[in-house]
Amino acid sequence: MALIASRLASPSPLYDVAGWASGAALRELFGIPHQLLNDDRLGRCLEALCPHVERLRGAIMLRAIERFGLDAARLHLDLTALRVAGAYERSALVDKGWSADRRVARQIRALQATSAEGVPLYLRPGPGSAAELAMIGRGLERLRELLPKGLLVVADSALGNLRPLLEADRAGLRFVCPLRAVTGFRERFLEEVGPDALRPLRYVSERERRLRPGERTRYRGVLRPFEVEDPDTGERHSFRVAYIHSTEEEREIRAARGRALVRAEDALARVKRGLGGRHYPTRAHVDRRLARILAPVEGLIEADSGERDGRPTLRFRRDQEPIDRAAATDGITALATNLPGRLSATRVLSTYKQQWMVERRHRDLKQTLRVRPVFLQNDDRIEALVGVVGLALLVFGLIETELRKRLGDEQLPGLPPEGRSGRPTGRNILAAFQGLGLTYTTNGIALDRLTPTQRRILELLEIEPPWPEQQSLAA
Repeated sequence: MALIASRLASPSPLYDVAGWASGAALRELFGIPHQLLNDDRLGRCLEALCPHVERLRGAIMLRAIERFGLDAARLHLDLTALRVAGAYERSALVDKGWSADRRVARQIRALQATSAEGVPLYLRPGPGSAAELAMIGRGLERLRELLPKGLLVVADSALGNLRPLLEADRAGLRFVCPLRAVTGFRERFLEEVGPDALRPLRYVSERERRLRPGERTRYRGVLRPFEVEDPDTGERHSFRVAYIHSTEEEREIRAARGRALVRAEDALARVKRGLGGRHYPTRAHVDRRLARILAPVEGLIEADSGERDGRPTLRFRRDQEPIDRAAATDGITALATNLPGRLSATRVLSTYKQQWMVERRHRDLKQTLRVRPVFLQNDDRIEALVGVVGLALLVFGLIETELRKRLGDEQLPGLPPEGRSGRPTGRNILAAFQGLGLTYTTNGIALDRLTPTQRRILELLEIEPPWPEQQSLAA
């Protein structure tokens, strides 16, 4: 309870919890003196919690679904990485692995599942070097045990290979996710569908609703059958794929390809100018450098090295045919699904585009776990701590979702930091109560006078303050 409160009230790297608690009302609210929250005691509590953390995580998720009427028929799944400070040389959880920013770092991987309303229901840790499919597979298996049949999973391309989709289909899970290029969807699109089959879709993203129509991303799409044969059983599975074209994605992909080609040509030109010098004295030196330069533009630039009179030579040019072939599918995404019944490309796209909710919860969660090594001495403590952080994130999401639901289209005035009216978020809701104090009086504990914003939040959430407010001097 103290760690959850610390995470919500003081969202910073966990350090000196006892120091934070000395200025908080933990004793008054929960009967926990701050002197008991030293590192050693908290570490032992985490060790005691670890064997029960998965059961507790599932039970609290189900209770939140029941108590707040959350829609758990659709979950948005995504992986993230939690970076860790410290060596942890004997840890099975903390390991070096690739993170979203394409860097190798010492980390823990975590699978997060968010409800259709944006409430983070489930956060499961895994080894920092764990494969995406293994992490998602274990998480889906657990969620399938907890939740009713017919669960719809919306995920990113981590699930977008054919084998995990076939396994999900056999397990009775519904899914919407983008296919990876290795599935051959681009070739199938050109052979079986073609750009002329795409039709305009009436979809506007949340972030573009305030833009003028001419400034918005335009989408075209079509829904087509996608038959796949299971290599293990020989059984044929009937999926459907929404081929979606986005003008924004087409523009970004073409610009990125153009930049990559220019960088490669500049690098090749520098190599050519240095042929026979100390950096490229032989053809072998040139070939090693070419392999690195051409990797990002593989197949798009022809480069031939050779030798003449004992000196290396180099010729290169753009290969326009494969460039044009790649450009033919710029902006095309293939969203695979096994949803039954009547379906449209617009519905599939709208469902997938809600994936931003779980990505936003990653931002709420993702801070370096800068905990002293003495505090996290073993994997039991690490796993339990991630479980506690997941529960804090669940409370954080419930506060935001419930307040927005009760406000409807109304904006809340006086939100920090500028004190303007706006749509509440978990962060500014909690920030609105920063600095609220209590005073011991002859009549007992009294709260500082609530601001109109604080009072409105508590009324909407139907929360009764634990103590009366101080009377004004005029009273």
